Order: sequence, then structure tokens, then C-alpha cells
Amino acid sequence: REQVLQMFVIGILVSIGLSLILASTIANPLSDLAAAAEAGRDRNARKMSPGRVRIPDLTARPDEIGRLSGALRGMVAALYDRIEANEQFAADVAHEIKNPLASLRSAVGTMRVAKRDDQREKLLEVIEHDVIRLDRLVSDISNASRLDSELVKEDEEDFDLLKMLGNLNEFLGEQARDKGIEYLTDLPKESINITGLEGRLAQVFVNLITNAISFCEDGDAIRVWARKRENRVLVVVEDTGPGIPDGALTKIFKRFYSERPEGQFGNNSGLGLAISKQIVEAHGGVIWAENIRPTDADITSDPLGARFVVGLPV
Repeated sequence: REQVLQMFVIGILVSIGLSLILASTIANPLSDLAAAAEAGRDRNARKMSPGRVRIPDLTARPDEIGRLSGALRGMVAALYDRIEANEQFAADVAHEIKNPLASLRSAVGTMRVAKRDDQREKLLEVIEHDVIRLDRLVSDISNASRLDSELVKEDEEDFDLLKMLGNLNEFLGEQARDKGIEYLTDLPKESINITGLEGRLAQVFVNLITNAISFCEDGDAIRVWARKRENRVLVVVEDTGPGIPDGALTKIFKRFYSERPEGQFGNNSGLGLAISKQIVEAHGGVIWAENIRPTDADITSDPLGARFVVGLPV
């Protein structure tokens, strides 16, 4: 009986010890993670602590709790990044809409005191231009705001990238030639199949080529070529236009930034390249711009044109 009692007491002590160990290594960390997640959900808790939600950092643990902590921290960081991006986008939209509205307000106010018909006609042209600009801006903003959800919801499919580029070249090449621009293509004979959203990627190349057409004049040339490099395919759009100002190379992919000739002011929202970058990166690719120069040794030489490169995984 004494041995049974000793075994029983030892069993109880071992059970208590294991319970304490499990509580300190599993239950308590899980409770801390749950409390931090609930603090972000509960409005009253957010009022008491208005700062960011802090998920305990348990990533040093090699077990599932460490993985869970890392996943929660990454999810919270992604949510805050999205919130900040939406706030910045709303601020940019408000700023961009105010410009044509201010111009409209000024034109309408001036029209009331304008006496000559030629002055009124000129003000009507300004009003019409600003209304078209607002309509284009709102449409582009609507497309940009839906892009994230559409990239997630749409199903990716295998398609022939070169076939898609060939169709675009046939259509856009006519536009370029009508403007007196030479349109050249250099695509591999063998097909290159990739997985992605064909319509969205077509939107990227349409934007790059139409941009090149808008910057070129009679006598200029545009060249579209593609090459496959191991697990990547590079699609390049080159033109012999004025090139990109050096200070704009790091800005042209930002939302609402537009570097246009004086006669084309207000004809673009500045969202095209930003949307293109977002689409390419959603496909695991990269996009960049550079100037074509006579020699790489002299970066101060005048550019011979602009080059946009899109790299996509195969």
C-alpha cells in the first residue's frame, strides 16, 4: 500500500509538473497570441490602446507556435501596409481631382465677366478639356481601385505570350504607321507559354506601346522584341523619342506622375505605368525603364530614346 501511495503521489507531482510546463510553453503563448489578435478586433480595446496591434514575437521557436506567430505578424503587417496604401491613394485622388476642379471654377468665374465671344469660346474649350480630364481620371481611378481584387479573383491560365504580342503588334502597328512612325518587331519563332492573366498582361503591353507612340513623331521608330532567358522571358519596347528625363526615371511608376510634352498636358491620368507595374509584380515579374544612350560610358550624353523592359517567369 505504501508503494502504491508513493507511485500515486509521484504520478500527481509529475502530472502537475507537466501541466506547468505545457502551460508555460504552449497554453500561455497561445493565450498571448489570441489576446493580441482580439485587441485588434475589439473596438473598446483599440480605444484604450490606439497604437498598432502588437503580435508577440515568438518566431525564434522552431515549433508550430513560432510559425503561427510569424504568420500572424506578417498578416498584421500586410494589413497595415494595405491601410496606409489606401490612405495614400485617397489623398492622391483628392489632390488630383482638385486640380481640374480649380481650373473649372476659375473658367466658370471668368466666363461671367467675359464680354467678347472669342474669350467665351476659349473658356468653353478650357471647361471641355477639364471635364474630359475629370472623366478620364475617375475612370482610371475606378480601374485602379478594382485591380487588387480582380488580380486575386481571376483564374490564371496558360497562354502563348508571343501570339498575344503578335495580335497587339498587328493592331498597334497600324496606329503607329498612320502617325508616320516605323514599327519594328523581333519575336522568336517558337512559342513561349506562360501562366497568368492574359488580359491583364495585354493591358501592360498596350500601355507601353501606346505610350511610345504618343512620345514619337513622324520619322521616329518603335521596336518590340522578346527573348527567353532560362526561366524568364524578357519583352522590350524601345522607341527613338525624346527619352526619359533623368530625374523622372525613379518616378514614372508612381501613381499620378506624368511626364508629358507640353501639348499633351492633362491627356493622361498618370496611372498607366503604376497599374502596369502592379500587374507585372502580381505575376512575379519585374518592370523597369531606362534611356538608350550612344555609349554607356557617357551617361550625360543625350538619350537616343526610351526602353521599357518587362521580365516574366516562364
